[in-house]
Amino acid sequence: MLEIGLEFARGILFIRLKGRLDTNDCQELNDCLDKMINEKGLKYFILNLEELSYIDEKGIKIIVDRYFDVVLHDGKLVICGFVDKYLKNIEIKNIFNSIEHTSNELTALKLINI
Repeated sequence: MLEIGLEFARGILFIRLKGRLDTNDCQELNDCLDKMINEKGLKYFILNLEELSYIDEKGIKIIVDRYFDVVLHDGKLVICGFVDKYLKNIEIKNIFNSIEHTSNELTALKLINI
């Protein structure tokens, strides 16, 4: 089961995921991010995966797709708490690594730099 925590501060939406991001829960995350990007017009996001216990290929695809949406809207998305053990497919790993990522939210804030 996936828990999505949202906090808006300093012009940045912090999205904290806890639990499992798999095929069953991908739509919930997709809808949440879509609403924030397209309906609310938010441009800056920090996606914290530190408490995510599992992510499958569909979960990775949702994050990558939303990353490109953010970029198309002249925004920025930084991932923190990223753990390589979730990425077994090397092709997806290479795509996912094109997104800026760091170990914690403080460093992610510095990368966004607004």
